[in-house]
Amino acid sequence: MQLNKSKLFMRLIGPLAIAASACQSAGRVAVAGAQNSVISPRTACQKADSMWNDRIVPTRYAQLPPLVTPGIFDLLKLATSRFSVKALTAEGDELEAGRRKLIHAFGAEARLRLVISPGAAGGYTGIFHSGTDCVIGRFSVASKPTATTSIPALALKIFIDGNQPSVNLLLMHSVDGQAGHNFFGQTFSNILPPASGFATRFLASGFARSAVQFGAKDPNPGRLTLEHLAGTLPDGTRIPAPQTPYQLLFKPTAQARALMQDASARDDFRLKLASLPVGQAVYDVYTLAEGDPDGNASLLGQLVLATPVVSSRYGDEKLFFRHNMARQ
Repeated sequence: MQLNKSKLFMRLIGPLAIAASACQSAGRVAVAGAQNSVISPRTACQKADSMWNDRIVPTRYAQLPPLVTPGIFDLLKLATSRFSVKALTAEGDELEAGRRKLIHAFGAEARLRLVISPGAAGGYTGIFHSGTDCVIGRFSVASKPTATTSIPALALKIFIDGNQPSVNLLLMHSVDGQAGHNFFGQTFSNILPPASGFATRFLASGFARSAVQFGAKDPNPGRLTLEHLAGTLPDGTRIPAPQTPYQLLFKPTAQARALMQDASARDDFRLKLASLPVGQAVYDVYTLAEGDPDGNASLLGQLVLATPVVSSRYGDEKLFFRHNMARQ
């Protein structure tokens, strides 16, 4: 029986969904005055304010563009090392000129706060110790959902004072997607289970080749490291001996999960997200040691909305999140 286009995509795209933010969209719209915050000598929150107030909010959609499924040529391009290695090597907060998003082309952005719980276990350093008020997050799906499945993801950009570049964190539940359409239906993590199907394993191997070309210690595309977050504070102070968690678990709060518990393929996740109230904690954040079961996870803190969730041309067409893998 012939698969329709959306179902074929869901079978093929899974492992490369982890390359969400560097490898996405169709059609680009130039955003006037957009500059790379990496070179700005401002504070972390001034950088976040500038991106939010000067780039994202002014390009909010008056009418949301329809969610789309990438074409076969987009998928073939994603499978090439020359294209996907840019997800690991590109600098800055914006896509390079001439580069477009092939998956996760449409999403929604918000200002967020990472609040560390008093007495959080683990003795972790950097952002995992201080938390931060200077975060912009992007909620997205890899493709137009099918009737029964979706591939949601979350990318966080944490700004750092002065001339220091932002640090980024990418999170998903599974490269093969999930049953249903509740964006908050599953726990997200930086460590993902391996792809389960033949096609998804094949595409995962393509991204692994890019990781080898990059010089990654561990080329597994489902394992993004966290040293860059543990090694810096929001004021730019470098940590000489960072203490880093192995795995983060972003567990949706009950309030967030309830928002979309009855969501179907007819519901646009961007509209649902826009109804979240400012101040709402959307995820409880846990840490987990390597090899430990989920039941041993320790509470680190919460991710809290600091603005309404909006959808913008800038977020869809310019905003870039680097994938972090430790080099040899």
